[in-house]
Amino acid sequence: MAALQTDDIHKLSLTEHDDHEEDQGGNGGFLFDSPEHKEQLKNQRAQLWQWLKSVGSNMFREGINLTKVSLPVCLFEARSFLERITTNWEYQDLLVAASTCADPVERMKYVVAFAIGGLSRQISFHKPFNPILGETYQSVFPNGVEVYCEQTSHHPPVSSWQVVDPKGKFTFYGNANWTAGIKGNSVKGRQTGVNCVHFSKDDATITYELPGLTVKGVLWGQRSIKYGGEMKFRDVKNGLECDVQVDPQPQQGWVSSWFRSKKSAGYKPDLIRGTLKKGDTVLDTCTGNWLHFLEWEHGLDKGRTKRIWDIRHTPFSVAKPVDNPLSSDARHRNDVVFLKAGDQPKAQEWKHILEETQRKDRKLRKEGGGYEH
Repeated sequence: MAALQTDDIHKLSLTEHDDHEEDQGGNGGFLFDSPEHKEQLKNQRAQLWQWLKSVGSNMFREGINLTKVSLPVCLFEARSFLERITTNWEYQDLLVAASTCADPVERMKYVVAFAIGGLSRQISFHKPFNPILGETYQSVFPNGVEVYCEQTSHHPPVSSWQVVDPKGKFTFYGNANWTAGIKGNSVKGRQTGVNCVHFSKDDATITYELPGLTVKGVLWGQRSIKYGGEMKFRDVKNGLECDVQVDPQPQQGWVSSWFRSKKSAGYKPDLIRGTLKKGDTVLDTCTGNWLHFLEWEHGLDKGRTKRIWDIRHTPFSVAKPVDNPLSSDARHRNDVVFLKAGDQPKAQEWKHILEETQRKDRKLRKEGGGYEH
């Protein structure tokens, strides 16, 4: 349930935030509380309740795997996940800076900032369409970095990509499998799969994974979205590892949790906290907030720069779709085309047609003894 309207992302980037700003309830996350969001919520929830009548009460008792049910088109934005995922990578300058570093330690710090900054680009009121097997998407960032995405599996849904620096300094590649489930008034999901950045300077590769995601207020109350969990960054060739905690929860016993709030136990919503090590030696630590900034204690360039990413000041760039894409390009999908034109009924109709076509194709592959995907 995570894929934000482009306008929402840009508003977030331009908003002046205090470094440790949190919502009045102290729970953190990004709140969808603008007048526009409230109007969208009203319309979206009216359609959601109608959809729930066909799903039944199991959603409240047992939950539903959202990757295995057909969702109403009111939840979607007019983009496929293949196009949407490129938004995560819009802090391109950080990745380019990493590729120029002679020091693998400083390079790791830039990659961590690139990944953390990307989380703030993944906030969304709507979700993207699930890609169809064989669907593709090509785009180019203003700095010439080329993007190639393809849906390589239908069940489980796996998206693969390759992001190529035109000067050959780095290649960013990986795959993503979104798992998500709704229970009651909340959705929990995660983009599983590995992210790999290979650097030609020393033939080293940094790998990392993304944290989990929670959307609250799906059906009633305040709608919010936040990340939480651990991100593990590894550079095996240079013996570097960095473990980053996103929104770490306070350590409380079962009894004490009844009498002490998380805030009184030292909880800071949306906190980022990480340690960069080589073997048992701690090289540096990072702190920040995934909605606002990331800084390193010892910094870069002999300590002259400590705050590497700041949502208020760090520039981002948007990838532009190529002019002459393949016929399998995500933008050619009829459900996306009609939703972009504002025709929800037609978009819903085509969404159903494409889903049925996928099911029939998968059945044929199974009957033919091939890989089902």
